[in-house]
Amino acid sequence: MHDPSSTVASDARELEEQFEQHRAELRAYCYRMLGSPFEADDALQETFIRAWRGFDRFEGRAAVRSWLYRIATNVSLDMLNGRERRARPMDLGPAREPVGQRTGRRRNARA
Repeated sequence: MHDPSSTVASDARELEEQFEQHRAELRAYCYRMLGSPFEADDALQETFIRAWRGFDRFEGRAAVRSWLYRIATNVSLDMLNGRERRARPMDLGPAREPVGQRTGRRRNARA
């Protein structure tokens, strides 16, 4: 009798190996698009998550490499669009000295 779990495990290992072959170049690609090594790592991780979840829909009409690049492009563009929607700090004017330090001043000092 054939154990289907062994087939799934071997398929998962093969898929992981295919992904790992492209890790360095995809990270560099995401870095070029996003300009931050930290965001590139996040984008790469999200790329692999989306690829892993969607691999059952991969039809094989293109190479895995080009499919991963398409996903990485979409992830990077999503992250860039997210920057525009992110709340920006408001300009509240110049900073003032803390309240506790103001009490040390003498009021109406008479000579």
